[in-house]
Amino acid sequence: MTLVAPSVFYVSRDQQRAASDDLRVVEKAGGATVGLRITFDAGDLKDVVTVKRALDICVVHLPVFHCDTQVGPTDGGGIQAFHLSPAKGAKAGDSGVLRYRVTAPGLKPVTGHSRIVVGRPELRVALHPDPGPVEPGESLAVRLTVRNVGDVPARGVALRMEGQDGITLGDRHRNCRYRGATSAWCRLLADDVTIAPGRSYSLDAPEHLRTARDATYPTVEFAAAAIGTDYVPPAEVASGYRPGSGPPLRFAPASGTDPAVTGKGDDGRDVLHLSVHNRSGLAAIGDTARGPVGGLTTVRIGVRNNGPGALPATAEVVFTVPEGTTVMASPYSFERDEEVIDQACRAVAADDAPLAEAAEKQPSARRYVCTARVGSVGATTTFPFTLRIDKDRAGHNGHVTVSDGDPGRPSRDTEPADDTADVAVSVWPGPAWATPGFYLGAAVVVPPLGLAMALYLRRRKSSRKPITQ
Repeated sequence: MTLVAPSVFYVSRDQQRAASDDLRVVEKAGGATVGLRITFDAGDLKDVVTVKRALDICVVHLPVFHCDTQVGPTDGGGIQAFHLSPAKGAKAGDSGVLRYRVTAPGLKPVTGHSRIVVGRPELRVALHPDPGPVEPGESLAVRLTVRNVGDVPARGVALRMEGQDGITLGDRHRNCRYRGATSAWCRLLADDVTIAPGRSYSLDAPEHLRTARDATYPTVEFAAAAIGTDYVPPAEVASGYRPGSGPPLRFAPASGTDPAVTGKGDDGRDVLHLSVHNRSGLAAIGDTARGPVGGLTTVRIGVRNNGPGALPATAEVVFTVPEGTTVMASPYSFERDEEVIDQACRAVAADDAPLAEAAEKQPSARRYVCTARVGSVGATTTFPFTLRIDKDRAGHNGHVTVSDGDPGRPSRDTEPADDTADVAVSVWPGPAWATPGFYLGAAVVVPPLGLAMALYLRRRKSSRKPITQ
């Protein structure tokens, strides 16, 4: 049997926060299906916190109560949840111990405990300095300061670092675990760092980062939480992290030169947004509508990133429909409609006024505005439109024009010549039902049929020749 319970549990004095935090205890029995009894001894919590059940599994009768549960090899184990709130007159820092004992027939009992503390440490993060624009492939160093704005000490700090969109972590601390080159998870216990309320600690050495050659707008998120309030991933996720081998990550009291943490936000996170001296060449993708008058054909229009930089932003793709054609179908997602999410392409009037609600199926129009994710170098995003060819209007092409879709992350495209592409119409002879597939099939089938007919006629002619003696 195993028992999973927090070593320390903080009970916030903020009623709104306390209402969302429940103490959870999980019991597992390995591969067996057994009935378990969990005994809770809350005698040490008198005048510290009150205990109420959060799940309708067992009734709380203080100071000692029991919960019975059945667990099997395929379920997640037994779960008990309790809502704790500060007792009347309890002060920040008051604490007691909640003890557990799990028993089952034929199995060795398992015990555990959690220290319950009134109050909650709340950590805020600040990054400095702002390095400004950097070069592709450049290394840089940033410092981090953590401040405890809560009402009890943070006994230990958990720090997470997540790089995205073309940046990697340059250090490999031996007291941190890493997943690839972009994710780090560090847990420093109380013996390593304890931050009193109102105090700030900084990393004793800067963290080193490196931008990728194709980076344009990379980010690194730093998140800090006190041990006991931090998220600990399940074992199957945690197993994907590997320990580093370099100098340990350490915190030290902040000096007078370290900037004050403003306390912005409420989740202990700060994001480093970098701007790299790089550009992304946006190229419009056109197509040709082929078929007979009255026939239906599909064209795909869109945008391609010609680099040299990736672009983690959107581009605007404007499609002007060729003259002599009518749009019979435009990109539509039923799921987006159901979830009231904007469709990828919007039908608009000549003055860009929308012709339908953003999440609805769009009507036939002469102009569409699509939103495309640009992404990595060489990435292509296209949108299908089904056109009906109404008449031959040779030389009256439609066109596709691409431009930046996010003012905060421009592409810095320096080659405007390929920002526009034509959408031409090639009219084929024949009835409306003679689709391109029909002509392709005819091209494949007719020659063999002609050959077979010629062979048949030749053999028939030979069979009619008179037989001479």
